[in-house]
Amino acid sequence: MGIRERITRIVCDDDRGILAADVRGGLHWLDSELNVLSSSPDSATAQATAAHPIYGVKIVGDWIITRDKVGNIARWDADSLRLLDRLDARATADRSLLMEGEQPSLTMLRGIGVWNGKVYVDNGYYQLVVLDLETFTVERIVIWPHGYDMLEWFCTDAPGVHAVGDRNGRIQIGDLETLSFPTVVTVDSSNIHRLVYDGRHNRFWATLDGGIGDDLLIANGVLTMSLDGTVGQRMLYARNDVEALAFSPDFTKAYVGGFDGELMIFDNREPELRVLHRIGGFSHQLIDITVDREGQVYVLTQDGDVTVCTPDGEFVRRLGFARHSVWELQPVPGDERALVAATDHGTCLVRLVDPAPGHPALIPGDTYTSGLGFTRRLVQADDGWAGVFWPKTVRRVAGDGRTMWERELPGIVHTLALSPDSRRLLVACNAGGFEFDADTGEQLAVLDGLPTSAWVCGYLDDGRRLLGARNGRLAAYDADGAEDWAVDLGHYPKRLTVHGDMVRVTGGVGVKEYLVGQDKESRQFIELLDNTAESAVLIDNTLCVVTYGFQLAAYDYETGAILALNEDLPDFAKGVAALRGSTGEPYIVVGGRGGYLRLFRLDREAAPDRVLTPLRDLWLPGTTADYPSLADAGKTSR
Repeated sequence: MGIRERITRIVCDDDRGILAADVRGGLHWLDSELNVLSSSPDSATAQATAAHPIYGVKIVGDWIITRDKVGNIARWDADSLRLLDRLDARATADRSLLMEGEQPSLTMLRGIGVWNGKVYVDNGYYQLVVLDLETFTVERIVIWPHGYDMLEWFCTDAPGVHAVGDRNGRIQIGDLETLSFPTVVTVDSSNIHRLVYDGRHNRFWATLDGGIGDDLLIANGVLTMSLDGTVGQRMLYARNDVEALAFSPDFTKAYVGGFDGELMIFDNREPELRVLHRIGGFSHQLIDITVDREGQVYVLTQDGDVTVCTPDGEFVRRLGFARHSVWELQPVPGDERALVAATDHGTCLVRLVDPAPGHPALIPGDTYTSGLGFTRRLVQADDGWAGVFWPKTVRRVAGDGRTMWERELPGIVHTLALSPDSRRLLVACNAGGFEFDADTGEQLAVLDGLPTSAWVCGYLDDGRRLLGARNGRLAAYDADGAEDWAVDLGHYPKRLTVHGDMVRVTGGVGVKEYLVGQDKESRQFIELLDNTAESAVLIDNTLCVVTYGFQLAAYDYETGAILALNEDLPDFAKGVAALRGSTGEPYIVVGGRGGYLRLFRLDREAAPDRVLTPLRDLWLPGTTADYPSLADAGKTSR
């Protein structure tokens, strides 16, 4: 018996093993060898037909408390994994505090606090729900003492004091029973994903996700804090989000991981922060870490796999989850009915067919297997394509599948762009922008004067190069490498496309468009978007956007008015594209984690709830062949 769905959280329990929660709302017990011991019954998932992913998990004696992405709160029997109680997110609220028609917000909150027989958890409306643990009855629903807040982590292990980390970079110290939190310290600009008590040195450790001050959107890491809220040490070592933190049973080691894809092992024998090992070689970004009573370390990566490490970071075994994702959807030049999907194993051609007009299907075609990590982004050329592969490879591929050239870059790759004349290829990575001759692979230039990692890149029609950094600075560079236009995007970018004299950027502030040479956006689309806007496509005066929050939104391009919002995607959406049927009608294709492609009909004349109509799903074939072997993985730098 194996796990069929992507794992979203892992938690160790000394008596039962490793608890894994998944993207369909299921729970599983694993042993130390990663064998599946038991799973929750399919008919008793906490989310029934909606199947929302679980992110908040708390094991309390014979019970497991969970919170899913919508805000449904559930209690399970810890031994049998049988669902016992479920509070519907739409009803578990103080409705007197809501706007008319307000619905639960989609949020990946992980925090659940338990103290003195009570459960403390955010509902789907950023109100605090207090439950009696024994009866699971609602005792009260209140606003957090410092206002509506997204509470990301609760720590009740420190003697005499409770601490809460939120999504606004604040650590709040006080007492859950009285809901008095007089000490509030802002230590970051974003999520405090983990706030953990250090029993060896009687202090807290916290993860830092967005940076603050001069380090805003540039450098992340960890800090220590005394129980009275005094910040101790701060170590910034990461260029991306820091997601997870756990201690060894004796608190002599701390394990920290995040989106840089590395496991940091800290020596905690003395109070000073000191890194023992920096472990690479994971298949993806790190999102959770837990440690068993023997000191064995379990690392969850965003592709749903679990890697087991020794206390010193040596790789022992891997779950081998059958990962798959659609990372990018690129139209085939000159063909309005075909796409190329970037996948975990390479690429796949997909074509729209509709023998009966109005009843289309997506048919997978030729595939390409890279033998590298997942294909993060690709661009189409007249004679083939080019792609960047996790973590550091760029490869140019001819139309017949031959590798024309390949380069390994000195930092994690994020995206790439082809020049208007198809002669140059620009790659954005943690070390800057690297430009190559598209045919030969000769390195032509390095643009490394950015304040932090280059996350997006592109070419203007006149051949100037564009680079967008993680801190939101977007700049154009002339042939000599001089910066001749720059704007502040206001947050980090994820994708960039150029349309004549207009540049469209998706990212932390929704979708923005800029006219080249101007320093203010000409358009912005952000209404009702939850979390990061991943990608966008424009067709028939309609801009369609997918987000990290499982959303597909449609906006009127001219007015910016939102036309439709679909929030029931199967998993994280990564790519979006537009196709046309045999009579010219528009369709939207969304691809994401799990390898799915969901086809929507776009009809501007339909009722609001039918502007985007989901028609059918296609799951592309996947493979685990591209996993790094245990012999090659777990490389350590000291």
